[in-house]
Amino acid sequence: MLDRVRRLVRLGDDRDLRQLPAAAQHLDAVRLMTIHGAKGLEFGGVHMPGLNSDTIPRTPPAPPCPAPDGMIAGAEGSALEAYRAGQAEEQECLFYVAQSRARDRLILYAPTEKSNGHSRPLSPFLDRLGSALTRRSVVPARPLPVAAEARGVELVIDGRLRFGAPQIALYESCPRRFFYTHVLHVGGRRTTTAFMHLHEAVRSVVEAVIASDVPMTEQELTDRTDTALAGEGLGEHGYRAAFRDLASAMLRFFLSGRAGAIAEAPVAVSINLGGEEILVEPDEVLMRPDGIRAVRRVRTGHMRSAEGKDVGAAALILAVKQAYPGAVAELVHLSDGAASELSLSDRELKGRTDKLSKFLGDIRAGRFPAEVSSRTCPNCPAFFICGPTPDGPLQKKFA
Repeated sequence: MLDRVRRLVRLGDDRDLRQLPAAAQHLDAVRLMTIHGAKGLEFGGVHMPGLNSDTIPRTPPAPPCPAPDGMIAGAEGSALEAYRAGQAEEQECLFYVAQSRARDRLILYAPTEKSNGHSRPLSPFLDRLGSALTRRSVVPARPLPVAAEARGVELVIDGRLRFGAPQIALYESCPRRFFYTHVLHVGGRRTTTAFMHLHEAVRSVVEAVIASDVPMTEQELTDRTDTALAGEGLGEHGYRAAFRDLASAMLRFFLSGRAGAIAEAPVAVSINLGGEEILVEPDEVLMRPDGIRAVRRVRTGHMRSAEGKDVGAAALILAVKQAYPGAVAELVHLSDGAASELSLSDRELKGRTDKLSKFLGDIRAGRFPAEVSSRTCPNCPAFFICGPTPDGPLQKKFA
């Protein structure tokens, strides 16, 4: 059931939730639903919040994979222009659907000021209602309460903070998920899929290669790959051959990046920031044939758009500067078949370092607000527990 709830939220599909159970049909209550979910229904009174120019009509981001120009029947101009025109038409239809759900009363709401005091324009669709719309300004009688997931946590820390670079990078993406995962240790994992098991198998072979003192032959690589896939339950999988090809391609790229290089034992590096500690553990250290030492972080997946510029990347660069003078920091992504050298300007590195210090200060102060996202939140292991925390102090020791 919880997996189904996740799927409904992820897809924004609430059509199956429109019809109330028979026992709830006569309850004196407010029905809360999306505009899409209200299609085909009618109510005596309808309340529409958020009638602002940045809400409806909403301007969606460009599609990640637009159709080639000239491939959309009946469209003029580029594919992106056709997409924008279709979205604008869809927004008009949504506004009509929302209004036409009301039989007797239609009440529209729109805040005119942002939380930072700047003005917030109204939706241009409101002007289409003409003189039939009665406008009235309302000053809230009291401020809205702070959301449970945005309230501070009374955190009492014994000693100093000590986190790994990937952990502190998680705080940057969502402090609340960091709180559940690395403070309460209740983060859990996403539901594993066969594809995730494939990556686990590849990761185990990569670790074996790094730990080995002798080069691995092609046959040894094949045997280790088959053993790792079988260990992850993919030995008899229907797509075993495809998984084996993917794993082999990733591992061959990994081995090609080590050709001619001398492997050194990676050493964990501790970075001290304001009395707190960040631990950076490189996956491998290579002395390349050109005489340059490469300190590498190896990932089996694809590179994220901001991965080369986030605080995790900055922590790796700081560690390299501290422990391996003259070396370069590299991010290796086996699914991309690419190794990227990290490069941050002095200004960028200082900004990321200041951000790391701020994050550590925020953690000590118990600030763990949620970064709410309809795209990423349903995939979070803490999706169903994200919210209020018990009253009283939470005592922790990290170092």
